[in-house]
Amino acid sequence: MLKRLTDVTQLEGLVRYSRGVALSRLALVAGFVLLLVMFTPWRIALLGAVELGLYVALFLATELAVRHSDPIKAHRRLALQSDILMLLLVTNACWIAVQIRLYDQPETLVESALLAICVLLFAALRVHLTRVSYVVGVVPPALTLIWIAIDWSAPLQPGPYALSMTLFVAAVLLVTARQQATDRALTRAMRELTRKNVALTQAVNETRAANRSKDELLAVASHEIRTPLNAIIGFGRALRGEPLSPRQAELAEGVLEGSQHLNRLLGGVLDLARGDRLRGALDLSPVDLRKTVRGVVRVWSGHARAIGVTLTLDDADPTVSFQVMADLVRVEQTLVNLVSNALAVVTPGGAVTVRLAGVIQDHAVRVLIDVVDTGPPIHPEERAMMFEAYEQTRRGRAEGGTGLSLKICAQNVALMGGEIGVDPPERAPRGPVGAVFWFAFDAPLEGGSVRRERPPRLDAADEIRVLAAEDNAANRRVLALALEGAPVDLTFAEDGAQALDLWRAGGFDLVLMDVNMPVLGGREAVREIRKAEGGGRRTPIWMLTANVFPEDVERYRGDGADGALRKPLDVAALYALLAEVAQAKLVRS
Repeated sequence: MLKRLTDVTQLEGLVRYSRGVALSRLALVAGFVLLLVMFTPWRIALLGAVELGLYVALFLATELAVRHSDPIKAHRRLALQSDILMLLLVTNACWIAVQIRLYDQPETLVESALLAICVLLFAALRVHLTRVSYVVGVVPPALTLIWIAIDWSAPLQPGPYALSMTLFVAAVLLVTARQQATDRALTRAMRELTRKNVALTQAVNETRAANRSKDELLAVASHEIRTPLNAIIGFGRALRGEPLSPRQAELAEGVLEGSQHLNRLLGGVLDLARGDRLRGALDLSPVDLRKTVRGVVRVWSGHARAIGVTLTLDDADPTVSFQVMADLVRVEQTLVNLVSNALAVVTPGGAVTVRLAGVIQDHAVRVLIDVVDTGPPIHPEERAMMFEAYEQTRRGRAEGGTGLSLKICAQNVALMGGEIGVDPPERAPRGPVGAVFWFAFDAPLEGGSVRRERPPRLDAADEIRVLAAEDNAANRRVLALALEGAPVDLTFAEDGAQALDLWRAGGFDLVLMDVNMPVLGGREAVREIRKAEGGGRRTPIWMLTANVFPEDVERYRGDGADGALRKPLDVAALYALLAEVAQAKLVRS
């Protein structure tokens, strides 16, 4: 019923309502006309036929409205036609009731009153439409019913019949008037709810579009940043193997360390933007925390000197081994955020100290890292909200950030099962300070040796023919340097089409395929290769790309690739893959 009340303000609802009225009354009126023909004079039966014709006209009006090209004009016209026809219907029905009352039979009083009551109740249903429709419908039967009840032999003397009919009419009008107010309130509420549902649907669609745009932006950022990073790291590794002076070796190590650090941070930021960093998965690997902390301090020392701030490392427990199993990205990201925040608030001439301490407990190290600065103090009432996202303290406004970096730190440390906090100046280990940010966690000691960057060299007897499709000249050079000295016959293609032509010449044990290339993309080239292979020998194909989000890898596998290697190039993973290919080749031979 509520849906109908709401819909009558639109063409579809008004058509459904008016058509329902016409169809539901036609059978009743037809039977009524038959009774009139049987028991009343022809002039009264003729009025009944007119009533039947008016209901047919109402039905035809709804059919014409449905076929109208303009829904708004059709709704207005149908509403007007409905009001006119309803006025004619109730007037004609009331005239029939008057004629029955005037018919010279003793029982006609009751019959005419019953007819007028039916017309009144039917007309009262139009309270769901407009006020005009309601007045047009109820006024004629209400007046007719009162006229029938009056004793015209003494019209000024109120009889019980007239009083009861007057009270009945008043009750119907009062109830329907209140119903009209309720229906209008419900209609307004439903309209507002519909409006909000439309707005919500639009907002959901906009959110989905924004998510798609964000995913596209992340893919572009991953590719466009990691591609030059791959070249920097690759050339840094190659430069480190050249004969260099101590100063040159130190600078080369700084370049390599900084670029690797940037690559890890980039991965963490991109994963965080995608929500992956909040899914609760740690990536544990052998880590030298002392080396990691030193690397962060060394990378940020140049910026600190440029702004006139002293950045130092305090190795509080030099005898403790920090060779542990930990999530390097999370530890490094947390430390970098704390250091960068401290440097942002310390004025020239100030100092930031990173303090590394640890205690061996069974087969684990209890690690404590402090970042002590001489910046503005943190008020006691603000310490509790320092690690809430987008909360701005007075110190946070001085940093100029959003408040999100400390929230990321708290999430990282919580996932590692540790604690993070900020201490007041009086608890600092030494000297005047503004704040001491710290985080602590337990890290199991590494059982074996630190993971090497390159696995043992392949046997010269296991020479592998590799086809590498790469459009970036610097990345081709990096791959060639990485495989320099290995038993690999390396052939390059500068796009997917060239790679497809070279593959058709045959003889390759492995194909390394970039994704974004001119002429023919890597994914298209993989599909073409798999299509050409049919049921024959399957060449291992691995994508070598910066886009290695899980959904990207699934798409590559769907195209027919066997896996994906990340850019910047992970030399250890590359050599492990070559070893697998060499072993498979040996088994086939």
